[in-house]
Amino acid sequence: MDRLNVAITLIPSEQVPEEVRRSIETAPDSVCRHDGNLYFSLEGEVLRCEDRPEGYELLSAIREKVRGSHAGNGYAKNIWYQFITSAESDRTAALAAKYGVEKRKKRTVILFRMKYPLEKPLSVIFTENAPTEEDDQAVILGHDSIALVKNSAFCTEDEIAEYAAAVIDTMVSEGFTDLQAGIGREADSITELHRSYEEAQNALLTGTRFHADETLFRYSEQKLERIISQIPAENRKKILAEYDSLYGGETFGAEMMETVRVFFRHDLNITSASRQLLIHRNTLNYRLDKIKRETGLDLRTFQDAVVFRMISEMAENEQKPTD
Repeated sequence: MDRLNVAITLIPSEQVPEEVRRSIETAPDSVCRHDGNLYFSLEGEVLRCEDRPEGYELLSAIREKVRGSHAGNGYAKNIWYQFITSAESDRTAALAAKYGVEKRKKRTVILFRMKYPLEKPLSVIFTENAPTEEDDQAVILGHDSIALVKNSAFCTEDEIAEYAAAVIDTMVSEGFTDLQAGIGREADSITELHRSYEEAQNALLTGTRFHADETLFRYSEQKLERIISQIPAENRKKILAEYDSLYGGETFGAEMMETVRVFFRHDLNITSASRQLLIHRNTLNYRLDKIKRETGLDLRTFQDAVVFRMISEMAENEQKPTD
């Protein structure tokens, strides 16, 4: 490899931004991108360099060195680990042919992770409590995370989500209350598994950033959150300053925000939303009028509803305390 002119900084993991740490924890390759930098986990510390081709080439070389030195461990031997972590389509296809793995089958990656460490590995707990089918493949990623490559040939996306939710509920009933899951989009072939896995990672990272109290995150349902993530922090602050009544004042308490969530869930339909809220149509209209007076946004119109949703998502993210 030619000499690369790349500056690398070695920093303690505790000094790494929280969202980067979470991304690294769920990445078998232990590498992620954030805010113009590349991060790579190396035995308790983190390498950081500028996010450019030369930096990626160098970290990739380091990563392959680390993989080579640990080639005898169980993670590297798992062929499905290689399927989900390799972005090289030709290599993945060759491995599938070598091991007789069907290439053209619909599969979806679900990434399960414990928010806080457990004494017992998650893989053991998962095996004891999670029902799997013969074609499903569990891939151990670390002590507190596991990926499930699930055969989705005969499942809808909603059914995959129902399965993940059922696993979480079962674990909660067994006393493991901190399990979360991210779901990628379906892969049509073995070479797309890496994409589904990366989406499951992103779903977890984005979900815990915007909706930390929830447990199940679907990449396909995070379009708005991903758009907001691309807005620079300074610009988000300026936007929030224009709508400070959304998150500062008494108008938007728990009852009002639940009203808005239900109204949005029912696609701005007054009748069905009021029915679920167990209130009269006039009461719902009164609340929506109050929001309009406070913010200038009429949530009965599509455009204002979108603006409100974006502002409330940004406000929730900005207000969340950092560790």
